[in-house]
Amino acid sequence: MKLNSLLAGSLLLSLASPVFAAKDLGYYLGGQINHTSMTDRIGDFEESALGLGIYGGYNFNQSFGLEAGIHGTDSYIDEVDLRSAAITLAPTVRHAYSDMVTVYLKGGLLWEAIYSNDDLVTDDYRGIGWLIGTGVDLTLSESMALRLSYEYSETEPESKDYDNYFASTRVHQFGVGMHYRF
Repeated sequence: MKLNSLLAGSLLLSLASPVFAAKDLGYYLGGQINHTSMTDRIGDFEESALGLGIYGGYNFNQSFGLEAGIHGTDSYIDEVDLRSAAITLAPTVRHAYSDMVTVYLKGGLLWEAIYSNDDLVTDDYRGIGWLIGTGVDLTLSESMALRLSYEYSETEPESKDYDNYFASTRVHQFGVGMHYRF
């Protein structure tokens, strides 16, 4: 009976306490597919688009890292080919629940561009905003991990052509990605 209690207690303790694999330290680089929803709080714009992104970072220790990313979308509105792109930089706080599951939170800055390649629309907006995000990294092998993520950002990009004319965007982005740990 004591042996069973001891084994059960050890199992619960190992599941509850974080385990950090040394392979998570250092650099990582990956890509992801995103579903992005954008709303403009000034106008009545509310659309979504698929996108692609590249992300990478460095984990300084078991709890803290720094991550950067670049992502862009397909057209939000097909008739005018309206797209967005962003560059992000955010510190991350991480917690490993096991050798296979690590969750993270991040918060930082982004530079966003909203533009169109259509000849009929010349509006172009650019600005700096903030983002928060969370996700889980699932270890597939010693060097590969699958990522499920969510990011929320707000920006007030200004028009390069018109003075005092800006948008006020909110972006929700869900992603599935894979990265390689060096």
